[in-house]
Amino acid sequence: MIPRLRHHLVSDFVRVRQHWRAHGTRTTLAWLGSLDSPVSVQFLKYVVFGGIASIVHLGIFAGLSHTVFPAHDYLAVGELAGALKQRNAIISNLFAFPVAASVNYLFNIAFIFTAGRHSRIREFTLFFVVSLASLAAGLLCGPFLISHGLNPWIAQGGLMVSSTLVNFLCRKFFVFLR
Repeated sequence: MIPRLRHHLVSDFVRVRQHWRAHGTRTTLAWLGSLDSPVSVQFLKYVVFGGIASIVHLGIFAGLSHTVFPAHDYLAVGELAGALKQRNAIISNLFAFPVAASVNYLFNIAFIFTAGRHSRIREFTLFFVVSLASLAAGLLCGPFLISHGLNPWIAQGGLMVSSTLVNFLCRKFFVFLR
């Protein structure tokens, strides 16, 4: 698996370099920004724009888990009960998810993937189903990890990292045209 991945990355790098030599910097940058860019560039854009959507998610999560639904011990005079932290972390994520997923969908269709495999409504629905599956896995694992002493921020980071690759592959091969 690793040799194939390395081969694809090198192949994409060579392709970008050849394009740059043949067409120059401005045209190559425009090509890399287009929906026709190589897969490794597409994944890099996915990570960057997914990072922006994650910042939106984390911002909402932080705002809610620090005010309305406290999920951190340093917010209380004493220690918060583990069950309360778990519940509040889940609630904060449930509020943050639809906003961040909508932002992510808009980035995906504008900068990363080509729409058209499905009708817009079906595409949007499949996009959210993939996102919900990822969120569900995180919501099942996160509270478990928190209840065993893991910091809520570390549990949140684990959710984000583990879902990035799965989401990219599902969206690339099942949701969008290419």
